[in-house]
Amino acid sequence: MKRSTERVDLGHPHQLAQGLISSSERHGIDVEHDPVYGRARAWVRPRAKGRPMAEELFATAPARVINKQDKNFERYWDAVTGSAAQLPLV
Repeated sequence: MKRSTERVDLGHPHQLAQGLISSSERHGIDVEHDPVYGRARAWVRPRAKGRPMAEELFATAPARVINKQDKNFERYWDAVTGSAAQLPLV
């Protein structure tokens, strides 16, 4: 499994969740929201049932999340999806 994580913004969990919910709704993207903890997740590319698969999502998370990418991630992503990663919510 290859992963790539990119921190897009910093802020209060509830504010970030509201921003993600609003942006997701504008783009017609499903979003999960946990109002108790102020977390939200929006799948730009939902996880497929078969393999190989790719999923792409935005999620609110603690500020300690850092940018990181596994070796050869782009090559595997391109092979599975046939395109570069797309993040339309930003």
